[in-house]
Amino acid sequence: MASAPTTESPIHPNPSTQSDIQETNHTRTFDLRVVRDAFANCIQPDNTLLLHEYVRAYDELCVFVASLGAVFEWAIKDLTNKLVILREHQRLDPINYQSIQSMVDYEVKSERVKSKDTTLLLASGKPLPNGCRTLLRLHRALAFIASFLSQMRLASDDESSAAIAWNAYSATLGHFHSWPVRHTIHAAIKLTVPDRRTLIDKLLNKRNPDEIEELSVDIVKSCNKIESTTQELFEMHHLTKLP
Repeated sequence: MASAPTTESPIHPNPSTQSDIQETNHTRTFDLRVVRDAFANCIQPDNTLLLHEYVRAYDELCVFVASLGAVFEWAIKDLTNKLVILREHQRLDPINYQSIQSMVDYEVKSERVKSKDTTLLLASGKPLPNGCRTLLRLHRALAFIASFLSQMRLASDDESSAAIAWNAYSATLGHFHSWPVRHTIHAAIKLTVPDRRTLIDKLLNKRNPDEIEELSVDIVKSCNKIESTTQELFEMHHLTKLP
């Protein structure tokens, strides 16, 4: 079992900053296979969920979101910020932050989950938030990703991708947002989500449709397993409503 460090102190910031990562997202080419492989590798035979593979999958998804246009900058910024936080925890404490299970075990036993922030500092000088709170937000988004990909895969070419996105959002992330936030997101989805053909072309990115079908099925399967395992873990430790 991973052991907890005895003290927390200010740290030397990681030279890789949020702005650096956001810039990389706009210059890289998206590859759905990377997402599939990372989510699949995240799940170990004993159901341990490797945190670095979880982060790697989300990192590639940020590249896809960046390809959709500048209107999604807010989403990229939010996701990137959370990935920076988890990477920093892994850099500082690779043992306790090796897996989602070890992270939860450590933060619960050390009572780190009782406060939003740790005494450690990010490169920006702001306090480093605890890992469980950060992961909870990504965990909720994972259900949306699985639902959206599943519905997109089964939809006909003439179906509205905006309607698919809204249905997936309403069934997942929408449960955690207030009415004003849901209303704003609904308007943004209607105005900015590309048509289904454009989205499929961006997912294909030089791959054939049969390969995309196979990769999408694998991703949804892995996401559902990761989401259910994480949900059980968070429920067991009463972490599903961390502020």
